[in-house]
Amino acid sequence: MPKGARRTRPELKELLMLLFLNFGGPIGRYRLKEMLGLSDREGVVKRMLSDLQRSGYVSSGRPGSKLTVKGEKFLKQRLNAYSIADVKDLSLQPLETGPTSFIVHLRGRAEAIISGMNERDAAVRAGALGATVLTFKNGMLSVPTVYHNLSSKYPDLAKRIYESFSLADGDALIVASAENRWRALEGVLAAAKALA
Repeated sequence: MPKGARRTRPELKELLMLLFLNFGGPIGRYRLKEMLGLSDREGVVKRMLSDLQRSGYVSSGRPGSKLTVKGEKFLKQRLNAYSIADVKDLSLQPLETGPTSFIVHLRGRAEAIISGMNERDAAVRAGALGATVLTFKNGMLSVPTVYHNLSSKYPDLAKRIYESFSLADGDALIVASAENRWRALEGVLAAAKALA
């Protein structure tokens, strides 16, 4: 790389940083580096924080960095760009493939899902152990190519999903699991991005 040239940082890592700060701020730079899976790239994390701080999205202090009100609005805009209505740290056994999971609720993306394999593959490439995709059509939750009607197989699970998410016809959910919650979050975002 020529001297002075900057690598473009993945958009997904910046979105992850915003979510980390939203879920658990204030967080120190070294902890963020670990959470982002950039342990050997401290300069990238420092630059990302600096850029976000300069834009007024993040404030930094002795205990670490946290999102500002402006940062929360910016995060919401970024999530909306991927049709993400909600992100939850929620256990949905038996749909999980690992010890910890995150779920994204996608508005109006059910029609874009064929089998869920592309989304699962994107999650795995990002560090997840696996992902399960659900669609909500005609008042019914389905796992494409697996369960036509989730309620008939797992009524308690379906009830929990209905209570946890405000689903509208055509919505989708993606459950990504990993060894740690941050890889699960990165995996579920990568799967959502694959649909965008």
